[in-house]
Amino acid sequence: MTEAMESKARILFIDDEPRILVALKALFRSSYEVFTANSGAAALDVLRDNDVDVIVSDQRMPNMTGVEVLRSAREMRPRAIRVLLTGYSDLSAILGAINDGEIFRFINKPWSNNELRETIAAAVRASAVEQVPEIEAEETPEAVVAEPVAIRNETGILVLDEDSTTREVLQRVLHRDRPVFTAHNLDEGLEILEQQNIGVIITELAVGGESVTNLLAALRQHHPSLVAIVLTSRADAGHGIELINRGQIYRFLSKPVSEGMLRGSVNLAVRRYDILQKNPEQALRLAAESKPAEQESDRRGVFKRIGRLFGLTA
Repeated sequence: MTEAMESKARILFIDDEPRILVALKALFRSSYEVFTANSGAAALDVLRDNDVDVIVSDQRMPNMTGVEVLRSAREMRPRAIRVLLTGYSDLSAILGAINDGEIFRFINKPWSNNELRETIAAAVRASAVEQVPEIEAEETPEAVVAEPVAIRNETGILVLDEDSTTREVLQRVLHRDRPVFTAHNLDEGLEILEQQNIGVIITELAVGGESVTNLLAALRQHHPSLVAIVLTSRADAGHGIELINRGQIYRFLSKPVSEGMLRGSVNLAVRRYDILQKNPEQALRLAAESKPAEQESDRRGVFKRIGRLFGLTA
């Protein structure tokens, strides 16, 4: 292997269509050391022998889906950043990928070459940050639902939902372990973020008829250690993809949710927040997609307001 090759980041592309692998290799071989595999089993063979930086897998493949491949890849090469390439909307696969903590980005087929290059470059930058063991070996919500809390955890939880019943239920279930604040619209939620030490936000997809995407995207930019859980009755694949790519949400849960799943997910989210607070460099592994047009279309000024909240804008 040449010195130039050793200095290049290593990318593994997985797809059962040979023409796609050929196209991807041609697009990236001048910038990276490229490996390809035409099945999940072949990809795992590559990973046993090679410490790659980024893994890009198609979702819809025979024998092993992309989510299954990336789940196994996480165990074998936890430092590698994982990207899912999909040409169709499979809600269960999308939500599974989010909730297993697998995915850095979703990329839709057919892709734009420029956008794909930008995504791979961002993934390579993220892979340079070594994953801390506490995040790497994370447990399931069921395993931590009854996690003992010797001292009351003062990390605040913000529940953002226009449905009063949801707000009341979540406050009742969660308040025993830590402070819980509720808001029924974006303005009230922003006021709480300004006044309280919030580490986890639990939100519906839309509040008061407005999408929370800009809110979560702005929080990811300005408060990268804050952990977001979406709890919704209107789950769809498109929203899941957008919220990972722009907001790097931590969990996507569907209403109704069991008390055990809710408490376990929040316990894990608080643990994730604490780790990110202590290891701020880890936020680079969660860097969300940034689009200048987001802020231009932000009629409510969410980006500017959150920027001021964290002292980053005038």
